[in-house]
Amino acid sequence: MKAASDRAGDGQQPTNRLNRLASAILLSAYFLYFNWGSLKVHFALDDVGNIDHYHNISPWQLVLGQFLPWRGDPRPMGGLFYIPIYHFAGLNPVPHQVVLLALLLGNVYWVYRVARLLGCCEAAALLGALAVCYHAGLANLYYNAAFVFDVLCCFFFLATLAYYLRIRNNNCLLGPSQTVIFLALFLCALNSKEMAVTIPLVVLAYEWFYHRPAALTLEDLRAWVRGPARIALIAAVLDLLDVYGKISGPGAMTKSETYHPVFTLSRIHDFYSIAFRDLFSAGIWTPGWRGILTIWIVVALVAWVRSDLPVLRFLFWYLVVVPIPIEFLLGKAQACLCLLMVGWAIFVAVCLVDVTQTIGRAMARYAHFNRLARRILEAAVLAAIALSWARENRHMQEAIVRNSMASQGFETWDLIQQFPKFQRPRPGSRVAFLSDPLTGIDMWRLAELWVHDLNTQVHVQAQGPLTEQELAKMDYIYTFEGRTMIQLK
Repeated sequence: MKAASDRAGDGQQPTNRLNRLASAILLSAYFLYFNWGSLKVHFALDDVGNIDHYHNISPWQLVLGQFLPWRGDPRPMGGLFYIPIYHFAGLNPVPHQVVLLALLLGNVYWVYRVARLLGCCEAAALLGALAVCYHAGLANLYYNAAFVFDVLCCFFFLATLAYYLRIRNNNCLLGPSQTVIFLALFLCALNSKEMAVTIPLVVLAYEWFYHRPAALTLEDLRAWVRGPARIALIAAVLDLLDVYGKISGPGAMTKSETYHPVFTLSRIHDFYSIAFRDLFSAGIWTPGWRGILTIWIVVALVAWVRSDLPVLRFLFWYLVVVPIPIEFLLGKAQACLCLLMVGWAIFVAVCLVDVTQTIGRAMARYAHFNRLARRILEAAVLAAIALSWARENRHMQEAIVRNSMASQGFETWDLIQQFPKFQRPRPGSRVAFLSDPLTGIDMWRLAELWVHDLNTQVHVQAQGPLTEQELAKMDYIYTFEGRTMIQLK
């Protein structure tokens, strides 16, 4: 099974540079074909809330928050995405989407790289990377910048894993400086989203299946813990600090109902029903317990029957471990399954290439195919699979996703377009909006982002009426007739 899984995955047999360049161009073109239209998408309300949240944090606090996981600051890495772009581009969504697409394209590369480092052949790595270029079941991952936390987490998760695997594939343990780099990448992943807490367990699974102890004696296990398993245990300390912050820190996320886990079988059922629906059928089929258990049994059998493919056993445990931080939360779907999509993409790609090669060998044996004919047959089968995947994704995109993309931001976009028609209030002034075309706090957030100055006092209708004396003190007064903005003072 050398082609489906090659332990010399880091390149003992280097692929021709021209072939790699052609593959990179093909993947990039495929990615842009499906995702170029997201540059026309407007801000979701969550984007406005996210930008406003980080805008109200001082730059020094935002930078410091990257290094203090025990404080429980909610996803501080997101601030490094939103605030620099907002500073230069204001409420223009296009630069945000450009950076989002760049990160997503980076994830495509990391999927390919991790697959190769895990021992997958070139064909399986490319097929896995192709699958994550666009997945209609996770469509909002590709056009809704509010899910940038999932994109960032996936980026740094895979970068951390790739860095670690590259060193370990050379039969070396991480030295002090390499450990620092590994922990820095891990911290970036933790600062992006909570699913990164599973990295130590993923590293531990890799060490067990690729560098397990020579024997299960106490002495060998101790040597394994002090050697191959050491980095996973060191990373677990950073994990504990982050989990403490999320549970007990000043900004503890678990205090929110949305992020409060409920440890019941019902939550597990609901999570996997939604996850398998989005990952495998894009909403056409929602499995119950029988379907969920059947999928897991089949995956376990495939992984353990093929003892010559350690990548499958590793990916089995990857798929078990990675969703733990979200599978007890309510309603996690689509973009939240980004890391799961990566694991399933590589797993399925390895299986498809393995089956294709088995067919090729059978044809060579019984139909007297020569080596060239066998290669052509294998390439044709894999190309047909890729084209079928692309066609199905395109159909789902045209039938369902386009409408969602077009409707995103309908609450705010016509208001944002009107702001440039008015002179921005001077810093430190007092601004009042006498009517709110948005509900609740959303108008206050949008207005605060428009004035772009934390020293400017903004009052909106949802905060209550102003007296005549308070109105007289206002430097700028606006109202809305319908959804048309009018300046009264």
